[in-house]
Amino acid sequence: MTAISIASPSDATRARAIVLVCAFAAIALGALSALGAEQSVATMLVVCVFSVAALILPLSWVALALAALIPLQIYFPFAGALNLRGALVFVAVAALRVFIVRVLRPDWQSAARPERGRRIGGLRSLPWMIPAALFALAALVAVPTAINRYEALKGIYLWLPIVATAFVIGEIVRSEQLAKQIIVVLIAAGVGEAALGSLQTLLDVPRVIDILQMPISSLVYQPNMLRDRLTDLSFNWLFNQRVLAFGTFINNIDYAIFLAAILSLVIALLLGEAQTADRRPPTASRITHHVLRYAGLSLFAALLAVALMQTIKWSGMLALAGGIATIALLYAPRVSPRLLALGALGCIVALALAALFSGDIASRVLFLVQREEGAFATAGRVTTWLQLLGLLAQRPLFGFGLNNSPFLLDAAPSLSGGAFVLNLRSPESAYVAVLVEMGLVGFAMLALFVGVVVGRAFRDAQSARAPARAIGLGAATIAILCGNLTVVGLTTDQNGMLLGALIGLIFSSANSQ
Repeated sequence: MTAISIASPSDATRARAIVLVCAFAAIALGALSALGAEQSVATMLVVCVFSVAALILPLSWVALALAALIPLQIYFPFAGALNLRGALVFVAVAALRVFIVRVLRPDWQSAARPERGRRIGGLRSLPWMIPAALFALAALVAVPTAINRYEALKGIYLWLPIVATAFVIGEIVRSEQLAKQIIVVLIAAGVGEAALGSLQTLLDVPRVIDILQMPISSLVYQPNMLRDRLTDLSFNWLFNQRVLAFGTFINNIDYAIFLAAILSLVIALLLGEAQTADRRPPTASRITHHVLRYAGLSLFAALLAVALMQTIKWSGMLALAGGIATIALLYAPRVSPRLLALGALGCIVALALAALFSGDIASRVLFLVQREEGAFATAGRVTTWLQLLGLLAQRPLFGFGLNNSPFLLDAAPSLSGGAFVLNLRSPESAYVAVLVEMGLVGFAMLALFVGVVVGRAFRDAQSARAPARAIGLGAATIAILCGNLTVVGLTTDQNGMLLGALIGLIFSSANSQ
């Protein structure tokens, strides 16, 4: 009888939800089949698969599956020329499920596990949700006066996967074991991306283009962007007639920031392993355990660092610098001879990598300097920032609307696939874009949101039972934030959901234990 009472509330409701989804999907599939819409039938099947998975999997598996979907996304056609992401469908349905279980009917969980009722009762996500809601409100206020209202609304929509991912991860993760498992999945995703990127650099340009033209490529690369850039080879990972690392990302700047965030997490865990070894008396089993963890984390860090260097993107280097600075700051009170030795070794390895890629680094630095000076007739970052900031006085409070800053800039020549073409110019900084697009009010809300997240990460790093994990999560978050100083990529498909996952882990109960 006890077993039946424990399983009945949540299991029965889950079964009803699955039956309801399947029933609507069957009706939709039947109607579409009758109309002869084969592509729509396939789309409904994919949506149904991701929706049912988000409903039927145990919540811990939902969190792990969500982390695994971050680098892949899984794109499929929707409504003709549009595309949907399987990861987005999955997280949206999972967020609805978690909202019902944690907020509308928290008694389901407490009835099933009375001893955990007090732990499940409150929303862990509430501290960051308040500034996020204020940010969304400020964005909505700017929509009626936006230059392009569709883009302003789309800008709000692009923030939703970040919020949904943070909410799902933050509310599901209640145990240290699950938090560790999610971090393992994220690191595995980063190492996989690094290995793929390094492999790509070994191929010539025609071979990579042939691979991207295969139908299966549209599953992991945004199809519309892929199709457009294949037309004129306007990929920013083409450099001096060769391929730079880009993984499953269309834009290898976003790829570099992704690698920098995961590398920051790995470095923090590696230093944490040294700190743990200093505290515990050595035994044969512990020594073996630490050696294996050292070797594994060191190998992962090396793979990530090499792939990051192979992107030759300074936004990635800036992201890594932010992550390492955060690690140094938070580990400073815990410094030990072993940590200092590892830090010195890391500096030597970094210098060796810089020497190995010195030719590419020098070429890239020269190009960036010449671009800022206008040598290529392309607008430099500083020029773009000054032009946008000069327009802030026109709408100082709520700005011009999200995603509208490119319309404030004149189309200018841009280096694209080795040729110069006229394109809308990017704001070249997520923060300059937010300041101009949402004004002082919206920028203040974003600053409040970032402050709440970073403040919680720093507090947990000082008081958590597992400080290495807390420091790593904080460093990875800072890496993404720093990388976006020189690029507009907070809401890109992979990095947006990675940021959401990191925020969710920071605010999960497991991170504060």
